[in-house]
Amino acid sequence: MRTEVKPMIKRMITRLSSFVVSAVMLLFLVHIPTFAENGDTAVVGKLYEFGEKSEYEISSAESYTATTKDNTYGEFLLGGNVKSVADKNGVPAYEIADGELSLIYEYDDTLLNAGIDSWHLYSDSTEKIDGKSIGGEIKKGTIWLQTSMDRMNWTNAVRLRNIFSTTPTNSEAFYTAKDIELINGCYYKVVVAYETRIRTENSNFLFIDTDKFNYKKYAEVYEFYAYTSNGNADVIDKTYSLGKRVRVENFDSYSGETAISEKDPHKDWDLGNFFVSGYTQDITDENGNVVFLKNVGDKVALYFRLNQDIDKLDGKDNLSITADTDGYDEYFEKGPMNFGRGALFIKYTDRNNESEIIIYTDYLKANTSFGADTKVQLFEEGDYEVALDYEVTEDGFIDSEGHYRIFFKFSVRNGNCMVYPFDIVTGSELTNSSMTENGFRLDLAKSRYLNVNIKREVLKDSADGLVEDTRFNGPAKDGAEYTEEGIYTITVSNNYTNQFTVKKIYVGTNNILRAYMTTGLSIPEINNLVAEGATILDDGTIKLADKVVESETEAETTQPTEATTETTTEETVDVMADVDTEKKDNSVTPIVILIAIGGVVLVGAIVAVVMMKKKVDSNPKSSETDSEGGTEE
Repeated sequence: MRTEVKPMIKRMITRLSSFVVSAVMLLFLVHIPTFAENGDTAVVGKLYEFGEKSEYEISSAESYTATTKDNTYGEFLLGGNVKSVADKNGVPAYEIADGELSLIYEYDDTLLNAGIDSWHLYSDSTEKIDGKSIGGEIKKGTIWLQTSMDRMNWTNAVRLRNIFSTTPTNSEAFYTAKDIELINGCYYKVVVAYETRIRTENSNFLFIDTDKFNYKKYAEVYEFYAYTSNGNADVIDKTYSLGKRVRVENFDSYSGETAISEKDPHKDWDLGNFFVSGYTQDITDENGNVVFLKNVGDKVALYFRLNQDIDKLDGKDNLSITADTDGYDEYFEKGPMNFGRGALFIKYTDRNNESEIIIYTDYLKANTSFGADTKVQLFEEGDYEVALDYEVTEDGFIDSEGHYRIFFKFSVRNGNCMVYPFDIVTGSELTNSSMTENGFRLDLAKSRYLNVNIKREVLKDSADGLVEDTRFNGPAKDGAEYTEEGIYTITVSNNYTNQFTVKKIYVGTNNILRAYMTTGLSIPEINNLVAEGATILDDGTIKLADKVVESETEAETTQPTEATTETTTEETVDVMADVDTEKKDNSVTPIVILIAIGGVVLVGAIVAVVMMKKKVDSNPKSSETDSEGGTEE
């Protein structure tokens, strides 16, 4: 019997090998994010090539190639906790887990400093890309970023010119995505444009340089969709509307208020309305401001519903929102600056009276859609002041410009009345009447407006034996640790719900105090039982000659007032929902899955070939025919 592989087997191996290679290639065509060396996510774009006189006519270009590290000026990266998901309207889509996204174009000075006889960066005097002005000459490279809520109406977010000359090397972010973009979902389009040239002939005429050159222009286009999972899937349930439109008295500073007359172009129609959703209850404080109470799992959010086409207000062709390019807001002391078509201000003040102001310029054009509910921001505990400043122009009329404002205040508070003690060593939560030798740490679960008081009692020798002695009784703060021996009584009250909660924790190893915590008996009663021969067990129970004195305390003391029917107990509150935790992603990566599938296909092919070879070799007729020369198929 011949040991060499027969022609039929050879052909079969060739076909199976081709099948395996094709299968593996198909598997790797699945959209998988690639990562740069620093862990950022690389985005693949489209590379367009144009001639010397071109103005980068991207929309009419007939062909392009996929961007790679070898054919572009640099590499476009997304920084943050980025996860690739299914494409959105034909462009790559990414979920941003922590709501922080930075856009990076990483490059070096190789092309900038290349010799004249090699392709090198050249200064381009073009001022337009695809028919749109970029605000000046491209010179030695431009980075142009646009954003859109619907992928139809685009707004300029960044326009950097002569960028590769002024910063020859770069690995820093040129843009950080705004909260309002990611919580609503946003499309991003990045265009990197530049011109290169190479000398093809070195010549001089009468001491005049007459070198000849070839020129090429390039446009790298990257488009993608991004959102954060923190707010996209929220359901709008009950809502509370806030704010009203007013015409400002002082035109330049958007301050003061004047009546809207019958001839005012803003008469009898509203631009839109703000409303809050995601809360459990709303109340009004002593100053008349609305306070939204949130419980575990609530996501209090502010929305804006745009009720007008900003290019055709009240259905009139000559009435529109126009850009205020030199706006100043006196109340927030911001400006002068380019407000664009509406400027939104949000001032946040925390428990420590520290404030910050977030400004969204060109708000009505860049961040809203006609007829849609646009989420502005998610809110934690604090006090908020919000204003929308905008300019209305009525073409064809004298004094046609008017400045208007929508302003309101509100507060957000946690509605619970809980504090969570955790063992310092084990990290486990301590419930009411718990005992620990290690001490404990207080966690307010992000409730910054609760009144928390803590009292520490110890045993002191006296003429009557061991008696209680208060050593500390005062306010407590979030994160405080308590390790000294004693019985700690923690009292929590919520001024907005009129509830209070009491917990007791024992730190130490004293058996008398253990029994005091467990049984509810007074110190003198416990002393008398011990004097009569009783034994205190490790769990604090007291063993007499004929019985064990069990715990007489309740699991927890919670005393709501008559003004509320809500009861706060440890059993009904999800402790960990508001406590920050870190989750590790243990999922198998797509690359590992694909390699495993490819391996299975390859092994299956090899097994099939071996089995077929054995079958053919074991056939006597086949062997005999082959030994005599056989015939070709």
